[in-house]
Parts: sequence; structure tokens; C-alpha cells
Amino acid sequence: MAKSNLESKFIESQKARLEELKGELKRMIEGLEEDEEDRGEEEGDSQFDSGDMSQAQFTREMDATVGERSEKRLEEVERALAKIEEGSYGICDDTGEEIPKGRLEAMPEAVVTVEAQEKRGR
Repeated sequence: MAKSNLESKFIESQKARLEELKGELKRMIEGLEEDEEDRGEEEGDSQFDSGDMSQAQFTREMDATVGERSEKRLEEVERALAKIEEGSYGICDDTGEEIPKGRLEAMPEAVVTVEAQEKRGR
């Protein structure tokens, strides 16, 4: 397994950022789940007209989308934290190449290069 050339101070800084992001994402996911439960209780107790039902459906779909993206990002954050523990943070999971430091600064959870990400998207 390739070893990263990143400085330990940078990696520790990234670890702190990732831990903070992990907490934020978990709180967001929990909040969305609580909102869904509350909405379910309200819908069971109330009479809705078609406009209200459309709005409720739209809100549920938006929350589901946000929830899915948050869960995916949480997985990426957890993978990046695991890579720090493995000593491979900053090395692309797909290619074994170094991930540019600028990309890691912008997205501390990045575990692949931009090129590898584009290939995954196809």
C-alpha cells in the first residue's frame, strides 16, 4: 500500500476537520429522521387538501434526497478517517496516485483523484 507524502501536521488538521464534519453529518441525518417521524404523526392527525398533500410529498422527497447525500458523504468521511489510521490518507483508492493537497484542503473526505471520480461517475 502506498504511503502518503503529506506532513503529519496537515494530516492531524484534516483529521480534526473530518471528525467535526462527521459529527455535523450525523446530527443532520438524525434531525431529518426526527422530522420524518414528526411529519408522519402530523399527517396521521390531520386532514390535508391536495395542495397540502403535494407540499408534504415534495418535502419528503427533498428530505430523502438530502438524507441520501448526507449518508453518502458520511461514508466518505469515515473512509477518509480510516485511511488516516491506515497511513494512506492522500492516496487515491482507485489508482494509488497521490491526491493533490489542494483537493484535500477543499474536500478533506476525498479518497480519489478528480480523474478517478470522473471515471466513477460514468
